[in-house]
Amino acid sequence: MANSLRIVATLVARSGSEDKVRALLAPAVHAFRLDPGCEGYILLEDRERPGRFMTYETWANEAALVRHMKSPTMMALAPRLKELLESAIRQDFFTVVV
Repeated sequence: MANSLRIVATLVARSGSEDKVRALLAPAVHAFRLDPGCEGYILLEDRERPGRFMTYETWANEAALVRHMKSPTMMALAPRLKELLESAIRQDFFTVVV
């Protein structure tokens, strides 16, 4: 777990697309949790700004993340999200300090 990748991804729905994005993400998260090397995957939504979603992801290693990004679920989800999001998905990578 010390070498695990920690990622926070931010997705912002276009105005009026919040429900559609939520409906796409919820079942996808359940599939992502089954991806090999997934140690944790949580979907969050901003209480102050509905439609601003964040995922907190933990992957065993870089190879697991690469497989996830090429998974059937992600490949099906990406083009649909592209139409519904305000901007590209932002991924921030973190290292555990303590």
